[in-house]
Amino acid sequence: MKHILVLLPNDTLGGAELYLKNIAIFFLKNGYKVDVVFLKQKSSNGWSDLENKQHINLTYLKARSEKKGFFLFLFNLSNLKNYEYVFTSHVHLTSLFGFLAKLKLVSSTYFVARESTSIFLRFKGLKLILFKILYRLGYSKVDLLICQTSLMKQQLDISLPKLFKKLKIVVLPNPISLPSEVLINEKYVLKKDLNFIVSAGRLIPEKGFDILIKSFSEINKIYEDLHLIILGDGPCEKELRALTIDLNVESKVFFTGFVNNVYKYFKSAKACIVSSRIEGFPNVLLQMMSVNTNVISTSCAGDIDKIKGLYISKVNDVDDLKHNILNCLNSNNSKNKRIFSQELEKRSIENFVGLINSYLVER
Repeated sequence: MKHILVLLPNDTLGGAELYLKNIAIFFLKNGYKVDVVFLKQKSSNGWSDLENKQHINLTYLKARSEKKGFFLFLFNLSNLKNYEYVFTSHVHLTSLFGFLAKLKLVSSTYFVARESTSIFLRFKGLKLILFKILYRLGYSKVDLLICQTSLMKQQLDISLPKLFKKLKIVVLPNPISLPSEVLINEKYVLKKDLNFIVSAGRLIPEKGFDILIKSFSEINKIYEDLHLIILGDGPCEKELRALTIDLNVESKVFFTGFVNNVYKYFKSAKACIVSSRIEGFPNVLLQMMSVNTNVISTSCAGDIDKIKGLYISKVNDVDDLKHNILNCLNSNNSKNKRIFSQELEKRSIENFVGLINSYLVER
């Protein structure tokens, strides 16, 4: 039986981690043995549904920080096999595996890496310099580098032209595994008659939840019975809660913390919103589109404007986001069910892996 390795920094389910989980599940269903290695100790139940399945091995390194996890990973190299595929989606882990492959300490038939965010737009100064060092350190061993958008590929070309010419780089839109009926129909946890809009993501500045809350405070003057639910946790929770108090909407905004099943919220919402300032590409947008026809997103990533049916708002613009949310709430968007279904079908995990294999054969 053939093996694949999926390498992650931790077991939380952000966009990059969810992509890798979908990859692991796909190969597991298609007869592969799957090794999943997390640099940190277990901190969530994001992968618990796979813990007792045959032919998948989840390894949590006993580290509280990723730095320590790096060293523990090096001490565990003897446990790694000669894999057919290795998948990564974080610059530091792509660099790590690539550098070890240079030293011939690890090996694989195909090393497939994915860019998880717009590094060259998101970071500056010393942090950007460190990222560039990581690219040069290990990326030359990548067999196929996946960019989520054409903008991401363009930025890589501008910032690291010599490396760009050496690599096989393709633009593949994010895949999605559509939710099962069980997930969609799971009993809703709040009051059934609650009237709300919803957003989801880590509570960090890049996600623009402050912009969303400010927009919502204006919308709430028109729709007084409307609530805002924000799914996720993170370091900005305290200041976001303080903002709701300042705007006198603290009783209308709910912070749920991390939730395992976002679909029941997305399906029941009057509208789903992505308010981010910058993203590689927001996977949560695809999740929203799978169960709701009222979806608003900022132009936080390349190619979002190519998706039909979305209400697209300017980044970092309270008034424009408010305008788009109101337009969406006041419109009949039932036609989007067919439009979104067609878009998501093109992004199926089966099509995605099929394209990866076709590109690998061409190399």
